Amino acid sequence: MSKEFKKKYMHPTRRKLVDMVQTGEYDKNTTIGYSKAEEKRNVGDIWEDEHHRYEKKEGYILKTGKNSDALQEIREYLEEKSKCKNSECKTIKKSDKDRKLIQKNGYCLNCTVENEHTIRTAGFWKEYENYKVWTKMIIFGTAKIEEYKQSLLDVKPSYEYINEDGSTEKWDLPQPVEEVKKEIQELIDFGTKELDEIKENRIKAFEILRENNLEHYL
Repeated sequence: MSKEFKKKYMHPTRRKLVDMVQTGEYDKNTTIGYSKAEEKRNVGDIWEDEHHRYEKKEGYILKTGKNSDALQEIREYLEEKSKCKNSECKTIKKSDKDRKLIQKNGYCLNCTVENEHTIRTAGFWKEYENYKVWTKMIIFGTAKIEEYKQSLLDVKPSYEYINEDGSTEKWDLPQPVEEVKKEIQELIDFGTKELDEIKENRIKAFEILRENNLEHYL
């Protein structure tokens, strides 16, 4: 007695081929595998899968990437950062130098040249230049003082380092901890005082430029 041929254990595709051989017919409409019932969606419904976000609209479904909103915000930010502040800017194609200047002072190269010519002609170049220099000094000085403050917190009698070969090396402070802390604090106090003076001078320069309607060039 021959062994019964059990098609139910075969892969669905192969089983269809066997049916075709045995019957001479091939069912093109037979669904192979699992088919999930389509979920009914209403207008305004929003859902997501692993990679996309969907929103049911009137007559269609809007499909977007999950991160599309965040990417759009980034694109808008980068676009804004590459815009010259001059509403009448005539530079159509921005070069790398234009973009760097826009990020630095808000204006492209051509507009920067025009602005500085206007300031020179008005006789306030010194105030303009000082304002720019003092701004850089304040940024640098503030960062340096923060470094000193962190060093003040990290001071200890000795330090241990691990070399590339895995060996350890110990280094002792040449002075007592309190003396080192005192010196660092003096640097912080001196730097803070200098910064305060620079900030006051920068404000004065700004006020002069503002009184002459030149502050928007900064």
